[in-house]
Amino acid sequence: MTQQLFHYHSFQLSYIEWGHGHDVVLCFHGFGREASDFKPFQRLLAPHQRLIAIDLIAHGNSRFLDNRDPTQALTPQEWVSLLNAFLEDKKIDTFHLMGYSIGGRIALCTWQWMPEKVKSVLLLAPDGLKKNKLYQFTSGTSIGRALYRYFVRKPELLFATAGLLHKARILHPKLHRFVHVHLDSEAKRQLVYDAWLAYRLFFPNLKKLSLMHQKTFIPLTLIFGKNDSIIRPHLAKKLTRKFRTHVNVMEINAGHRLLNDDLIDLIIATNCWPK
Repeated sequence: MTQQLFHYHSFQLSYIEWGHGHDVVLCFHGFGREASDFKPFQRLLAPHQRLIAIDLIAHGNSRFLDNRDPTQALTPQEWVSLLNAFLEDKKIDTFHLMGYSIGGRIALCTWQWMPEKVKSVLLLAPDGLKKNKLYQFTSGTSIGRALYRYFVRKPELLFATAGLLHKARILHPKLHRFVHVHLDSEAKRQLVYDAWLAYRLFFPNLKKLSLMHQKTFIPLTLIFGKNDSIIRPHLAKKLTRKFRTHVNVMEINAGHRLLNDDLIDLIIATNCWPK
């Protein structure tokens, strides 16, 4: 398992490959994680398959290069051009998609913007089924971005507010813990800021995806953790209400951290791994 780099214009992507087959499963990890999270899935690979996990921008060694404004959002057009260049370099015509958490949102957008290349979609606790108003305000407005830049340097007010909301039972205990785990250092807070800005234009249009799915009927599977307080399982209902075609929705006895052997055992048992 060796990290590799791909360069295209003002972008650098780092990625890891497992297997040598022609049938590719393209994977996107969660926030604060890396492509190596998908290593356990290599035991699912058939001889004809290959797993390629790409580090998100601001994760691993994926980043904007020096000639690009780091606060500029990655646009749909840029993402399609970047991914097409990567696929051409790797001699890939079509692929399966797998995404976890924010990687699920990126997978949904990739499917929407490049439908002719996608053979199946497997989403694990996917973000993107509901728009987060705090995220939209923080990343999508100049005031929100200015406030967050302030919190990056001086987080005391942020933690105090989270503490008050937790005591008032407005903020779920697991979300309260999430704030302290993911925002407890300036480097982590900067990562949130960088990733939020980079992907702030990545919001799937579920209605369009539904219409596409009615034409293609590609396999679509969503797996949630029953005890997930970050991406709640009931969000699957939002998707299934919009999709008139079959969507395979499952739950596993877990929280938000799904990438483990139990998940792989479920995928094997339910036969939902891409063929």
